[in-house]
Amino acid sequence: MDLFKLVKLQEIDKRLMELELFKGDIPEQVLELKRKLSNVRDELTKIKQDLAETKKQNRMVEMDIKSLTGKLNKYQEQIYSVKTNKEYDAITSEIENLEKQLEETELKGVETLEKEERLIAEVTLLDEQLTEIEQDLGKKEFELQEKLNQTESEQKVLLSKRDDIIPTIDQRLLSTYDRIRRGRNGIALAEIENYNCCGCYATIPAQTVVEVRKMDRIISCEVCGRILVVLNNYIEKTLETNS
Repeated sequence: MDLFKLVKLQEIDKRLMELELFKGDIPEQVLELKRKLSNVRDELTKIKQDLAETKKQNRMVEMDIKSLTGKLNKYQEQIYSVKTNKEYDAITSEIENLEKQLEETELKGVETLEKEERLIAEVTLLDEQLTEIEQDLGKKEFELQEKLNQTESEQKVLLSKRDDIIPTIDQRLLSTYDRIRRGRNGIALAEIENYNCCGCYATIPAQTVVEVRKMDRIISCEVCGRILVVLNNYIEKTLETNS
């Protein structure tokens, strides 16, 4: 009966789960650190681009201030050589206009300079965060690799055994097993011990235990829904197969 094969399959699946649990939440930590690393890198790239543009704006502002200052000095020198009120008014108007432009440009220069300083500080902070995340990621990846090295060979053997046994089990029985597994934390079969289901500790009637011992059909626990088995029968069956 396929129930004996199902017991063997659960042994394999249970051990595979134990190997996964051995890794703990390190795989999730590694993925989270990689996401953080990617986000920080993207943000750093964006801010560096903004910083480069701000520095460019600062250079342009400095050039504008230099140009306006030069023009202003020129007109201020000319004001002393004018001969008519009309010329005086014209130059005075230009001076006022240039002074206004210069004031606005200098204010813009202060703003862009402050922005540049702020962006430089942000780049420094993100660089520090990036280094810290890279160090944490390196440690976690090393730790994960150590765990994988300890479990990889056994996991490969178990997966190979699982691949071998799966085709030999009736598909309907296998579907039932997989369905119960998904709903019961990976454990689809429950052994009966002292007339109790080991999955939920519900009491199993004596007549049901007698039927379960035959291991010739699916009998489920009425409380937890797991497939009931008596492993003494499984051990005896295994000994018979090996002899």
